[in-house]
Amino acid sequence: MQRNELEARLKGWADEYGGGKYEHVGWHSRTMLQTIIEHQGFIPSSRGYVPVPIRSAADEVEKAVNRMEAEGWFKQGRVLRCDYFLPNAPLEVRFRNLRAIGIQLSRASYYDHLAQAKAYIAGALQGQASAA
Repeated sequence: MQRNELEARLKGWADEYGGGKYEHVGWHSRTMLQTIIEHQGFIPSSRGYVPVPIRSAADEVEKAVNRMEAEGWFKQGRVLRCDYFLPNAPLEVRFRNLRAIGIQLSRASYYDHLAQAKAYIAGALQGQASAA
């Protein structure tokens, strides 16, 4: 997998999974009383919305990142999320966010973990492409 292709996949993943797109758009949450009134006393199923699996390119990256974190590469996964989900944040903000979840890193180890995460994801995506 070429570096520019990996970067495009990671940026697409961050756009879809990074959050921040739908906050403060003016929609308020519903209370249980509002729901009961709207449904005339009937409480709708609490199962909630069940999305149809699309299996987008971002879903493949998220699956690979989750697998990486589950296989003992948790720090690398969190550094990858931090780097791509906060692309314009200063490095100190990223370090503060990582410290908040118990990950203390130096600048050099941050970039080492990021490179390891990218290599893992590139390999995982390459493996998925060859399996398909």
